[in-house]
Amino acid sequence: MTSKTALLWSCTVPALLGCGIELEGGASPDAGSGAAGSGGSMLGGFGGDGGVGAAGAAGAAGAAGSPPTTCALGYQCVPAAPPQWGYAFLSLGAYSTSAGPACPDAAAPQPFFANPAQAACQPCACGPIQGGACAVPLVCGYNSTCSSFQDFTRNNNDCSNESGSPTLSCMLGGGTVTAAGTCTPSGGAPATTPEWKQRADFCPTKSSSSCGAASACVPVGSGTYAANICIYLPGEQTCPSDWPEATFIYQKATDKRTCSQCTCAQGAVACVAEYVFFDDGICAWGGKKVASTTCTNVSDEINAGWPLWSYKRTKAPTLTGGCTPGGGIPGGQFVGDANTALTVCCRKSG
Repeated sequence: MTSKTALLWSCTVPALLGCGIELEGGASPDAGSGAAGSGGSMLGGFGGDGGVGAAGAAGAAGAAGSPPTTCALGYQCVPAAPPQWGYAFLSLGAYSTSAGPACPDAAAPQPFFANPAQAACQPCACGPIQGGACAVPLVCGYNSTCSSFQDFTRNNNDCSNESGSPTLSCMLGGGTVTAAGTCTPSGGAPATTPEWKQRADFCPTKSSSSCGAASACVPVGSGTYAANICIYLPGEQTCPSDWPEATFIYQKATDKRTCSQCTCAQGAVACVAEYVFFDDGICAWGGKKVASTTCTNVSDEINAGWPLWSYKRTKAPTLTGGCTPGGGIPGGQFVGDANTALTVCCRKSG
């Protein structure tokens, strides 16, 4: 056996992976019209570029190279991110300003926020009626039940002295509103609430290699980052079809909330006054009050000792009651600041 024949025998198919012998003066079995380029491999392989033979033809084995279709342990194969997009993990949770869970590589996550909060308004309220006026009569009957009553109305501090020892009962009659008055509204401002509904913990990561045409190997997440793998790009973008789950996250928000103006509509009102009855003729001693629409028997007071009695109005008619608040209807919401936005597009991991 010649030396050249021996060399060819040693490079049979079982030994191709380990044989690096180049035949002198011979042509490569799979090459073109010239010798195989130095970048080619007879079996093909990921990353090999076919060389150019002496006559200009590409090495057939180099051109046939293809990337692996599996990833190393701890990595997963995903569709390759479009140009300028990066890979990341994302964890969404209830709004909080505390630090989020550590990233799969043990680094601290970058804090972002998601789902801006909608408007909420402080309750509207109404102050007391101001500027209102009313009139209310004092009516009395010469009996104990205020029946067959007469008008006993007087002005403030106008003492009316009477004689005799009658049976007498009195009460305030129906009031009349002469000026409605107004109530001052309050409240209705946007309530103090968090700007966001969710905290977004963001962990950038990188691909390690390819795993097929238009695919890439990226790390497998852990903990709260295990369910999804994502790609991201600054700004508010449209997600690629291979990464359908869009989340817009932000670092700042702009307050676009509104609350309608608070109003006050007059509700139930009453007109009240106060009268006092005395057992003398000068409105000086003792006294029994009549200050409501409840019938009050004053006989025991005015007949206590003297055959004289008197009464006077001690408080002028006053409009009381309240107003019913309205308004304070919330509108709008916080809006993510587009200058701090990231579009994160995710797919299920694995």
